[in-house]
Amino acid sequence: MNWKALSAVVVIVGIAGFVWYVLDRSTNSEYYGTVVEAVDDAKPEKTVKEILAVESEDDYSEKAAKAPAPPVAINGSDEQMRAAAATLSEPLSTWLQPDEQVRKWVAVVDQLATYRFPTKHLPMVYDKEPFLAVKTERGYLNDPENSERWSGLVNTVTTVEPKNVAIYYKKWSPFLEGTYNELGNPQSFDNQLRTMIEHLLMVEAIPADAALKRPKVLYEYVDPVLENADPLSKWMWRLGPENMKKLQDWLRELESFL
Repeated sequence: MNWKALSAVVVIVGIAGFVWYVLDRSTNSEYYGTVVEAVDDAKPEKTVKEILAVESEDDYSEKAAKAPAPPVAINGSDEQMRAAAATLSEPLSTWLQPDEQVRKWVAVVDQLATYRFPTKHLPMVYDKEPFLAVKTERGYLNDPENSERWSGLVNTVTTVEPKNVAIYYKKWSPFLEGTYNELGNPQSFDNQLRTMIEHLLMVEAIPADAALKRPKVLYEYVDPVLENADPLSKWMWRLGPENMKKLQDWLRELESFL
């Protein structure tokens, strides 16, 4: 079994997975984001992009030929996913503790693409330090050291070559679509993945000295515009400006190959 191909699948869905996990955990930490349910009575057609930009690369055929076919079934694939992740990054494999890995990762993409944030059945376990704020004459400010809590996750994802991820995604796309179809949703996994990436890239940085307040237990932004922002934007801001830029640059390159 070529574990590199399996590793790429872990990464492509893991991008969403760690976002989902952090957003869920953050409801019990520094911020709480309102769940937004997307309601749409229309039934869109399933669309999957047939030809990816990466296929025009000179080495595409050679690398694609080395990528093995995906598993016939999802059941019993958890250990394969963890072993595949270990060949890519040891920390990544240790975070993938829950069962039903593939199904949970695919569900993550769907949740983020439709602005829904689950609060149970998390696909990964990632321990981090609690959020800290610095008390100043102006009030509370975000502790600059908070961004270090996410550096491990961001570095793990962004050290993977985006072109290789796109090559393996192309070959594994039918497998992921089949897994996604189990959810009974009208849209395709490919569409939801692209939508999720776009949501992450649309988030803009905020001033590093954005003031905070603590009316009760959790911190809130003093600026109502920031406080009323969607939970995904708030999570990206908590990464810190350097981590946020690093992740967005990586996603932008990945998107160019998709």
